[in-house]
Amino acid sequence: MAVAQRELRHLPGSHHAIRRSGSASRLWHHAGTWAMVLLVALALYVAYALITTVVSWTQVKLDDLRYGYPRTYQTDAYVGFNEQSGLPTHFVVMNAHRQVLIMIVPGGNPAHVSVIKGPYLFGPGQEFSPATLEVVDFNHDSYPDLRLHVAGQTITYLNDHRHHSFMLPRAGEGAAR
Repeated sequence: MAVAQRELRHLPGSHHAIRRSGSASRLWHHAGTWAMVLLVALALYVAYALITTVVSWTQVKLDDLRYGYPRTYQTDAYVGFNEQSGLPTHFVVMNAHRQVLIMIVPGGNPAHVSVIKGPYLFGPGQEFSPATLEVVDFNHDSYPDLRLHVAGQTITYLNDHRHHSFMLPRAGEGAAR
């Protein structure tokens, strides 16, 4: 009688596999480790994407509450434009779909509104950038000037009190930063 010897994958009457030792089990162990590392990396990427999206959306909504849409900012100041009635000049700066506009309403004569066409903003999401004004005498001529802040830019407009308007500085006529 001849005896044959072979390896059994399952024990008779049992549904449990016999564990093999060797390189095959180590290979599956390493594959499981790499799969876990990849899943953790993917989860971190998804979390980062979600968090940045939520933060960006929240910033837009806060700016909606503060500046409205289109982004608008207002201030009043005495700049020497027919203000004999005691009313200050009213300034409205607006980001109208990426085109920045500064409207000037003289305190003594609101029928003579003037508009300064500011910069056109390029880039994604720039229609949501708020624009603000600062009214200070930058060139020390005792007439308040305008400084526009928008999208990381600062632009100075000097007060031309003879013509009741504002203009960009000429070369060599720079305003103090």
